[in-house]
Amino acid sequence: MNVSNHPSISNETLRNKTQEVEQILSLYKKGKNIIEIASSLHFSQSYVQDVLLCAQTLAEEDAMAIAMVMEDS
Repeated sequence: MNVSNHPSISNETLRNKTQEVEQILSLYKKGKNIIEIASSLHFSQSYVQDVLLCAQTLAEEDAMAIAMVMEDS
């Protein structure tokens, strides 16, 4: 899901977080590990791990749903 034109996202922070989640999930699907993802996106390893854990826990690939959970944590 590309969030750049998603009508229900009005909060810039949530939109940015959703894009980050999409980037993380995309690299993970390409076989990158947490260290590689964190390094290439300049995120902390713990943030990448939290996103992936959240995605696994929710059994979701909906970046916006994951971003919303991450925003609340």
